[in-house]
Parts: sequence; C-alpha cells; structure tokens
Amino acid sequence: MSNNIYMAMAEVMRDVEAIGKDQKNQQQGFKFRGIDDVYNAVHPIFAKHGVFTVPTLLAERTEERQTRNGGNLIYRILTMKYTFYASDGSNVEAVVVGEGMDSGDKGANKGMAIAHKYALLQTLCIPTEDMVDPDSESQDPSNKKPDNQASISRGPERQPKPEPTSPAAPKQADKPVVPPYDPAKASMPKVASTTKAIIMNSNLIVPGMFTMRRAWNQILEICSGDKDFAKGLFEQFGAPTSEEITYDIYKAVFNAIKNPTGEPDGPELFEGDSLDKVPFEASGAIA
Repeated sequence: MSNNIYMAMAEVMRDVEAIGKDQKNQQQGFKFRGIDDVYNAVHPIFAKHGVFTVPTLLAERTEERQTRNGGNLIYRILTMKYTFYASDGSNVEAVVVGEGMDSGDKGANKGMAIAHKYALLQTLCIPTEDMVDPDSESQDPSNKKPDNQASISRGPERQPKPEPTSPAAPKQADKPVVPPYDPAKASMPKVASTTKAIIMNSNLIVPGMFTMRRAWNQILEICSGDKDFAKGLFEQFGAPTSEEITYDIYKAVFNAIKNPTGEPDGPELFEGDSLDKVPFEASGAIA
C-alpha cells in the first residue's frame, strides 16, 4: 500500500484558507467558528484531493447536572478518533475530546460536532486570529501545597543528638509588641507581596485590583497551568485575545470554573456552534 494520504493532506493544507469567526453567541456575545463554517471550507477541498474522514468513538462519560431552577442537564464527554483516508487506503488518525451539554438527547451530537471541528482545525492547522502567547508573560511559581494533596505519614522521626550547649546568655528584655500590619504604613515590597497573595488565593479579584495580566495568571493557576484550557475559557466568554479580557469576562470565567454545576447566565452557556447550539468548547485549544 502506498502512502498517498500524506501528499493528499499536504495538498489540502495548501488549498485551505483561514476561517474567520463570523458567528456570534447571542447570550454571551463572543464570536466563534461554527462547524458549518469549517465543513463549507474543507469539504470541496477534501473532495478535490480524494480525502474523507471516518469517526470512531473510543470512550464516553455521562453526567447529570441540575440547574438552579431544578431542571436536568445531560453532560456528555466523548473521546473520538477521526481517521483521514486517501483513495489508496492509506490513512492518518486524530484523537480529540468533545464535550456537549443538553437538556434533551442532543448532548452526544454536540460533543461529536465539537470533536470533529477541532480534529479538522488542528490537523489541518487552519489559521485564525489567536490570543497573545502566554509564554510572553512571566509569573512566579506558587509554593502553596494543593488542598487536595494528601500528607504522607512517615512515622516517628529520629531525633538528632543534642548539640553541646554553651553557657547561657544573659536574659534579654522582652521584645516590644509589633503592631498589626497596616498597608498604608508598609513598605512597597511588603504591599506588593500581600497584594499578590490576595490575588492568587483563588478568590475573585475585586474591580479595583483587576488587570488583564492578573486575571490571566489567576485563571491559569486555577486551571493547573493548562494554557490551552484557560485560553479556551476566555475565548468562549468573548476574549479571543488577551487584550480583550475585561473584568466582566474574567468574572464570568471565574464563576464558570467555581460553579460548574450552576445554571449559566443564558439558556445555552455551553453554546458553540449553529448545529443545534453546539456547546462550550473549552476542551480544545483556541484555534
């Protein structure tokens, strides 16, 4: 068997053009590339070069969640494999994850639509405007131990031998009582350190302390350093670039992470595509 698929995929990538984010979410106001936009762009090119895809479900997880109004939402997480075939039978594979939420029976359909869209976007490297690379920003690592990290019992520790003691020093006078910390009288380094601790402890940043960089760093830390996931969250709430992160968008992302089981602001918080309101696309990287 020859390997025409590699040449065919290269020809497809040469012909496919950028796909703009021309659709708009009516509830949250962000723009996105719908599954129909992707299909319309790649279908004639696939047909021209004799390439087609075949889906395979590898894994599936279902969760039932409840809204504030007592309604039920079915949440589906699908691991899909898409095989790209050429006319000679040679092929390449792409494994992606799709997530879908629906009050009826469309959760799996939405998850598959999202998975197929990102398989096409990422395999073909279809370009669009992206947010600023987070690697251009630096951040200090946190030494705080995660709350869910269990402590390890090592048993009683061996006590070190006592060191030879020197003659007791004269007793010093009691130290003066240190007054409580007053930010207005503190040095600038201490104020900066205290400010950072307030920001990075996973509490909502207050408007007076909000900056785009602080918002990005906090959401990235909450996402355990997963840059693609953090990018996807900001994109879905209307900030495809870091310069477009506003306080309202940051607050919406923060609340979505902290209260994933709550009802969204609009009826379709996880909307992503025009295929029966395809859901939240945070599982894929911003394309």
